[in-house]
Amino acid sequence: MRKIYFLLFILSFVSGFTQSVNLINPANNAVYPSQQYFCSGESFNLKVDAVATSTGDYEIESVNPSAFPLSAGSIPINFPATGSNKFSEAFPIGFTFSFYGKDYTKAVMGSNGRLVFTNNPELENLKDINTYTDRTYSGVTGYNTYSALPSKDYNKIFKNNASQELNLAQIFFGYTDVVTRSQNSSVTYLYKNINLGGVNGLIVSFQNQIRTDGTGGISSSSYFSNVLLLEDGRIVIYVNNKTEDTYNAILGIQNEDATNFKVPTHSNTAYNYNNGPWKSEGKAWLFTPNQNLTPKFKWFRNTTQLAETGNSLSGFVPNDNEVLKVEVTYHDPSGAQVGPMVSDDITFRKAQTPVITKQLDNCQVIMKITNFDAALKYEWYRVGNPTIISTNQEIYLSRVTDSPGKFYVKVKKPDGTVCASGSDSNQLEYLSEKLPAPLNSNPAVVCDNSAVPAATKVVNLYQLIYPKYDPASGLEKYNVYFYEGSASTLVTNPENYVVNANQIANLSFAVKDGNDNMSCITGGSPVYFISVTNAMNISTCSSQPFFDLKAAFEQNFPGYYTFTYTYVDGTSAGNGTAVDVTKSVNVKTTFLGASCSANTLVTFTSGPAIAVPQVPIQERCAGTDNNSNRFDFNYIKSVLDPANQYDVKFYNKSDNSEIVVSNGPGANLNAAGYFWTSIIGDYTIYARLISKTNSSCFANSNDIILRVYRKPQIVAQNPVVMKNCQGNNVFNLTKNVTDLVNAGPEVSVSLEYYAQNGTLLTPAEVANYDASVFGTKPYIKITYNSNCGDVVNFDLQFNPKPAALVSQIIVCSELNYTLQKFQNAVINNADQYTFTDDLGNALPPNFDVSVLPKTVKFLIKDKATGCFSDVQTVTFVKGANTPLLVSETNFVVCDTDFDGKTAFDLNSKKTVFSTNPNAVFEFFKDVNFTQPIAANYTNETAFAQKVYVRISVPGFCASLGIINLKVNTPTKSSTLESKYYICYGETLTVDAGPENPTRTWSTGETSTTVLITKTGNYSVELTNADGCTYTHNFTVSDENQPKIEVVNQTNSSIEVIANGGVKPYKYYFNSVAQSSNILMNPTAASYEIQVESATGCLGEPKTIYFIKINNAFSPNADGINDVWKIDNLDKMESVSVIIVDRYGNKVFESTDNRTVEWDGKFSGRSLPTSTYWYTATWFDPVTQKSEQRQGWILMKNRN
Repeated sequence: MRKIYFLLFILSFVSGFTQSVNLINPANNAVYPSQQYFCSGESFNLKVDAVATSTGDYEIESVNPSAFPLSAGSIPINFPATGSNKFSEAFPIGFTFSFYGKDYTKAVMGSNGRLVFTNNPELENLKDINTYTDRTYSGVTGYNTYSALPSKDYNKIFKNNASQELNLAQIFFGYTDVVTRSQNSSVTYLYKNINLGGVNGLIVSFQNQIRTDGTGGISSSSYFSNVLLLEDGRIVIYVNNKTEDTYNAILGIQNEDATNFKVPTHSNTAYNYNNGPWKSEGKAWLFTPNQNLTPKFKWFRNTTQLAETGNSLSGFVPNDNEVLKVEVTYHDPSGAQVGPMVSDDITFRKAQTPVITKQLDNCQVIMKITNFDAALKYEWYRVGNPTIISTNQEIYLSRVTDSPGKFYVKVKKPDGTVCASGSDSNQLEYLSEKLPAPLNSNPAVVCDNSAVPAATKVVNLYQLIYPKYDPASGLEKYNVYFYEGSASTLVTNPENYVVNANQIANLSFAVKDGNDNMSCITGGSPVYFISVTNAMNISTCSSQPFFDLKAAFEQNFPGYYTFTYTYVDGTSAGNGTAVDVTKSVNVKTTFLGASCSANTLVTFTSGPAIAVPQVPIQERCAGTDNNSNRFDFNYIKSVLDPANQYDVKFYNKSDNSEIVVSNGPGANLNAAGYFWTSIIGDYTIYARLISKTNSSCFANSNDIILRVYRKPQIVAQNPVVMKNCQGNNVFNLTKNVTDLVNAGPEVSVSLEYYAQNGTLLTPAEVANYDASVFGTKPYIKITYNSNCGDVVNFDLQFNPKPAALVSQIIVCSELNYTLQKFQNAVINNADQYTFTDDLGNALPPNFDVSVLPKTVKFLIKDKATGCFSDVQTVTFVKGANTPLLVSETNFVVCDTDFDGKTAFDLNSKKTVFSTNPNAVFEFFKDVNFTQPIAANYTNETAFAQKVYVRISVPGFCASLGIINLKVNTPTKSSTLESKYYICYGETLTVDAGPENPTRTWSTGETSTTVLITKTGNYSVELTNADGCTYTHNFTVSDENQPKIEVVNQTNSSIEVIANGGVKPYKYYFNSVAQSSNILMNPTAASYEIQVESATGCLGEPKTIYFIKINNAFSPNADGINDVWKIDNLDKMESVSVIIVDRYGNKVFESTDNRTVEWDGKFSGRSLPTSTYWYTATWFDPVTQKSEQRQGWILMKNRN
């Protein structure tokens, strides 16, 4: 990789300076085109835009450092934090510094040895260590990649996106991976302003630069750098005391986009300032901007050199297709040519006068420029009109649409100028090629208005539609063809074409060029023949004062005719739909804009009148669309025309439209003659009776009302429920109409009553309906009209008699029994009933039950139905106590929180007292049953308490039960603790104490004591003599043990970092104690390391392998030190060893921890004696750390 960049570096010097030139017009400094057009006699003045110029680059020369005041600065350059790869705060330059064509007033230092410049506002933020980093590309294996100047890599300064760029101009002064101030306190970053011979300057100093390889290795030698910026653009870079050449570094400059750079050449060809290895030479490097060059000129006409040697050529008169060329070379002050020769040339072309021709092309005329030049501009004109009609080589004139005239072309040079002479072409005329226009833009119309008009007429299509070609006209030849119908049948005799009366002759025509190659004009041209009689008589009904003459007259003619109706007295008859039959009417028949028309005189003769009967209102209920819900027009016809003398038609009153059979939405008439309308209310129609013998004689009926109303809604409950008490079978079924339906006043409602079997009931049977005779399900038929009605049903029911639920009442200790208690005992929901004695008298409020048995007779009345019971009998009798298995029991439980109170499930003791499933248990705190408690009860008196139970079974009196509650508690251990401490290698004894006879440890043991060797969480479950258990939890901790956290190794030491326990520590390396945590100069291959606290507590040991790397070997086959290897690397994981020579070329690599031995060869070839560089990385499975070592190897070979 190094060799490639070095080659690029050399090529950048060889390529040198390049420039381009242009021939321009000195009058306006416009650049001449590569092809220049000219007019006859025209001359040109030309100039080359090449002048004495600067290369825009820098000259480099070595200077004695003493020639410039290159001392240390005095003002600190501040960095935001310690550590590597940082940028400083921006600091002022003190003047405007021009660098590669851009001006800067501030600079920022990179901690790896560079100054950066930009006018981007982000310059102030480069100090942000979370966003930016001073990234290097020095090619350190395993640390970074390699990149030489020029390269945009040095603009990639974003910390979290290594590919993102910020354009920076840069000055490098030993730029490499540099030790930071935090690692080397003698590193200083300073600046100060000076004045050098009247020129303002800025000195930046970077003292005690020390290189690091980025992975822990640090150079033993420091060097110093000074950068001097001068206001005249000069730059001085001085790197001193850089004595090591084992790493890559940069000395040079680069512009913002990495398109220009400069790096000096080292006097030792083995060294390379462009990111290669090098030592300082005791020189300072001066970079001077703007090297000046002077141009020289040669002029050529074609290949003949002209005498002119300056940058201008005047009065040059070219010939057609002649080439003028200028050649320019640039020379430095010594006269030496710099860079290649550059040139520019112009080809001169004469602007020719255009020549045009024309030709007939079927339906068009083409005019064309025969000597067309695509580089010139052309404009077509019609003579007498200044408007440009085209700028193309050709124009196309339609023989149909374009008007005749004369045409010519004007030519212009590419720049739009016109020559003084010879710009206009010859003129051509377009006249005889023009085709005639059609004779008639409207359809052709002919007329016949005689008393008996003709059925056909012969016409000449050449005279009606398009003229026939006449050779004497002087026009170019054309042909005309006529066609009939959609099939386009050719008309063979256009001069004698026959048209039919009152019909369209659908004709089309085509005008073709003289050779019949193309149709130039086509179109449809129908021919119409208006043939109408001049007189007509119409018979009408005598009862009809007006007649629809429009319908009667126009039905005989095509719909595209136009008709005008006028009475003979000259007044208008409107549109003819209602003319006065007492007057005669003139009807004028025309078509479009035809020149001819027909006039017809119409007279009227009256006929007999028609009598029309009245139709009664027709009614229907609103409902679904079916014939039973439609109006029957057949019935209405029979009312209007019982003798079937007329044709009867129906019309809508609203718009006089005829009602015809249809299936559409809304009102419609079906084919069976039934009419439907969904409109609620009156729908008005009328009928027209038309004489079957004389269709012009008719009469209209009066309005016929079709009434539709919504079907009344039943408002009564359906079925209507009626109830009697058991034993009463007679009901009054009579109902009012308003009780049943909500019919409006327009509806006449009738009611009919029917028995369950369908028998029509008389009024008397309705008022005294016997359900035992006619059944319990009678009904009413409701009729609204002939097709609409409803049915309301009855449901006759019988309410039951009330009855007592018991015949005996048990008396326990009572002497009186209240009436309310009595009522509740004999029937459910007693408040819904009334109680009396068997004679109907009120019962006493209390019953004396001191003497038993006692019998009570009474009646019960249902308040809701009014129904009475039969006489009821209930007897009071003496009851016995509920039998119990025991009257008292004990209830003992253990407490878990040692307070003597816990929950008791009292229900669990029910079966101790009684196993009767019907027994009812109630729990109380007192013997008098006044303080009830829940079945899930927590004792209120600690350790012991009595509770009471009331127990009752149906048919028995309640009995008393007693439960003695007792609470036992666990016994706490007197020896157990919550936390114990253990050191490495110790055994801990934990004692549960003598209080509890039963023990269960979380380890599974049941002994009084357990032995513990590991840290963790433990527990023991302890049970006392009463069977009460509790669990004791405890922790065994190693926090008093020192723990090894980190083990660091170098080639000569092992460092141990521990934490935990009491300090100071004692450290054991293979059982040898010492107070220091660093073992210097280890000799063993591995070490067992252990740390002991000040209290004598040992921590867990770790065994590590010592990695020591030798830096010399001699592969001379003497059996001693013939290979280079790293001991104990086979105990490591993820191993990688890479060895490179002084140029960075890889000579050895291994990733196998079993084969890490180098015999000093590369590809089987022995390498020369030299210093080589290694990078070794591995992962230590013991310390759980990734390690990397870098260093040098001296290989002494036979040579």
